[in-house]
Amino acid sequence: MDKERSTRWVIFSLIIALFCTYGFTSVSAACLSCAESSNTSLQHLNAIFTGILTKNFVSLAACPCDGYPTVTSRTVLQEPSVPEPAPRTPWCDTIFHTCIVRVTDRNKDITAGDTSKGLKNEYSRVQSFNANGKFFLIRSISATWYLYRSLDLKTVKKLPFEGSVDPRWDAKNPNVLYYMQGTQMKSCNIQTNSVKVVHDFKRDLPGMDLAAVWTRYEGSPSQDGRYWGLMAENNDWETVAFLIYDLKKNRVIAKRTSNVPPDLDTVTISPRGKYFLAYCNNYCEEGRPGDDTHPCGLMVYDDQLKNGRSLLRIIGHSDTALDSSGQDVLVYQDIDTDWISMLNLESGKITKLIQIDFSHTAIGMHISGRAFKRPGWVVLSTYNGGYSKDFTWLDDQVFAVELKEGGKVVRLAHHHSLYNENEEQDYWAEPHATANPDFSRVLFTSNWGRTGTEGVDTYMIRLPQDWIERYQ
Repeated sequence: MDKERSTRWVIFSLIIALFCTYGFTSVSAACLSCAESSNTSLQHLNAIFTGILTKNFVSLAACPCDGYPTVTSRTVLQEPSVPEPAPRTPWCDTIFHTCIVRVTDRNKDITAGDTSKGLKNEYSRVQSFNANGKFFLIRSISATWYLYRSLDLKTVKKLPFEGSVDPRWDAKNPNVLYYMQGTQMKSCNIQTNSVKVVHDFKRDLPGMDLAAVWTRYEGSPSQDGRYWGLMAENNDWETVAFLIYDLKKNRVIAKRTSNVPPDLDTVTISPRGKYFLAYCNNYCEEGRPGDDTHPCGLMVYDDQLKNGRSLLRIIGHSDTALDSSGQDVLVYQDIDTDWISMLNLESGKITKLIQIDFSHTAIGMHISGRAFKRPGWVVLSTYNGGYSKDFTWLDDQVFAVELKEGGKVVRLAHHHSLYNENEEQDYWAEPHATANPDFSRVLFTSNWGRTGTEGVDTYMIRLPQDWIERYQ
């Protein structure tokens, strides 16, 4: 009996550890209570363990192809007409030979009380996956936040916060993410749903009447999660201060309140934490770049918020990234030259990467530099303005782009999302593709041709771990 009890506790210790790892704390507690009962047999416990494991931890089916992307040509390859795929069933892109799976089920995954019609990855410039890659974050159209499990792509839970609050994962602790609410940074433990205030920035800006301190939707912390570039806005939603916050020390290490442009799109910190970037809505006149006292365009400051430089007179969609040598760069749409280019944030050197062909249609695009473990590569996603036909090789796709002049452009998938600029709801249909840290997973959003409906879902491209080595 003692041996059986000992074995029983070993089994349930494994159950508890497993469910704590994957977020099922209520089940863990129930199992613990069950294990404490002397009337529960070893066979019964073993059956419970087997049943729970089978029900909740069935991995996805294998892909019907090896998933290695094979297409680097720059010829027009039309998006095939295919039915919307079933959720969580992998298939192969017949053109580019990659493995794709629909992650979310907009008809079943949204909880009661959430009136959203769709589910999407947050944005191209945001890391969706947690520190160990076991979970990722999905938002509904109404900014309710859901936790998904990477193993089987199932919904784990709705998280205890709502709204446009810039949620960002801790770089080391897989159970913690941070978000901004008013002037406070808060943390959420995804295992326990406990929320606590990490820092209130009011005390760093005494006497200021503040509405919010945040990145304003699109910014992210440094690669190690330590440094955060933030902007403070007053009750008129004018920017009144820049801040650099050190999460490890829990204090503001740099502050700027003079010559701060009041009208900003967003702010962020570079991957290595060396540069603070401010995206000004007022562009610089040609031949008249801004400076520390006359900010315009893309302003880049040092880690003390000094020595401001206007490195681009006007800035389109972009993301920070690491180049192949580990330097901080910005990959961006160059509106003046119609190129996708790379800006070295230290030297200011610009490298042209891909020329954009606007001769047929407007092409929208987003860039993701979140694959920090694969320096020298970014994700590019495009959409061609409401046309079901592709006119150029860049239309309506997801790409991997090598960050060097004349570098490889690897075509990963057609996203099947139809965007019409005259339909307000189609903002949510922009693909906003983003990669996990090692570039083995890419998330994107698609309405699968349902323009004007908000009926979007999130999809995942599953790439082999060594796919980049095939292009080096």
